[in-house]
Amino acid sequence: MAPVQPRLAASVLLLRDSPAGLQTWLLRRVPKMAFAPGMSVFPGGGVDPADSGGASSGLEAVIAGRFGVPDEQAGLLLRAAIRELAEETGLELPPASLQPWARWVTPEVEPRRYDTFFFVAGLDASWQPAAVTGEASHADWILVSQALDEYRQGERPMLPPTVRNLMDVASFDSLDELLAAVPARPIRPIMPVLRELADGSRVADLGDGSVLPLPAGFITASGKRLP
Repeated sequence: MAPVQPRLAASVLLLRDSPAGLQTWLLRRVPKMAFAPGMSVFPGGGVDPADSGGASSGLEAVIAGRFGVPDEQAGLLLRAAIRELAEETGLELPPASLQPWARWVTPEVEPRRYDTFFFVAGLDASWQPAAVTGEASHADWILVSQALDEYRQGERPMLPPTVRNLMDVASFDSLDELLAAVPARPIRPIMPVLRELADGSRVADLGDGSVLPLPAGFITASGKRLP
């Protein structure tokens, strides 16, 4: 059977400085969600018909060039990211505050697939997100280093895109340093290959020589065993 065509989606890494290091806004999805139940994720979601036909922000060509997509698709993704932020955090950020960061595609083994384009947005004290979405059981700021520590200890389930994006963010000491590096950051689509090891553990092979452990409770949406 041919793989399911992935749905376009947009997600945003909200970041801010703190005395202890960079913080990000993470939501823990409610356990009954069809996709990534119980996982900690960044705000975001699938492109919606409401995202079509909006006014041009003047940023489409730049975003298209960074993501490697047509201008029209870049506009869709930017409007989806802004809409999802408003729906999930109450923030109404200006389009220019969102910068392209990464692109991840759900593995072909999954019947529910997304082609997700990640943006970053730096916030100061004048912008305060809120836990306003019913899709999350909890949402708050957390140190990037703490989120990764909790993931490694098995206390915070996260899927590979969230983990790898946090690892990339953790390599920067400040928001200014990260934002200055964004324009030169290479963006290539990453589609992990899911594997089950001899000991029964599951990993995501990212195709660059690195693998990430999958959460202990992870199962594919189809219920199939991993190759």
